[in-house]
Amino acid sequence: MALGLALGAIGVPAGSASGAVRTPDVVVDLGHTLAVKDGPGGGGVTFGLSLLWRLEDHFRVGLMGFVDGLGERTNRLIGEEGADLGPVAGPYRAARGVGVRLEAHLPGTHWIEPHLAASWGFYRVEDNVRGSLIGSDDAAGFGLGVGLLHPLNPHHAAGVAVRAQQLSRGQPRPYLTAALEWRWGMGAGD
Repeated sequence: MALGLALGAIGVPAGSASGAVRTPDVVVDLGHTLAVKDGPGGGGVTFGLSLLWRLEDHFRVGLMGFVDGLGERTNRLIGEEGADLGPVAGPYRAARGVGVRLEAHLPGTHWIEPHLAASWGFYRVEDNVRGSLIGSDDAAGFGLGVGLLHPLNPHHAAGVAVRAQQLSRGQPRPYLTAALEWRWGMGAGD
């Protein structure tokens, strides 16, 4: 029963003799985090990878993994007699996790295609200083986003996306990501 539901979710009809699974679109996001509340400050690099299967013409669902740098605090190294010896790296915070992503592609021109995204998943937020873990927290979280895609050909599209993240507990609670997006696969450019 569970296998049937999983196969149905990715596009294998119940009576499919061939058993062919629809190929997912691969989405790669690379950008920057910003507006990090309760973090060390400054944001950081964000990277995401998603596999999205087409449910209907305008809907996609799939799995995503991500790593979001949430900022680093720089401290001052103070020597003997209070001499300032310069900056030294302080705590660095990052979030990583996996989740489910749902997209709705809105009607647009063939030059620009808007889409909305929603995600829900599990986040692990870690604080470290120069590679030594000093704290971590696990939380559920969700994200809401908007994006614009420019189809390059039937199998490739490039665009931009902004996503707001909200964690259920721990630090930070909300933050934003802004990223460039590259998609490839069947239907990536529609």
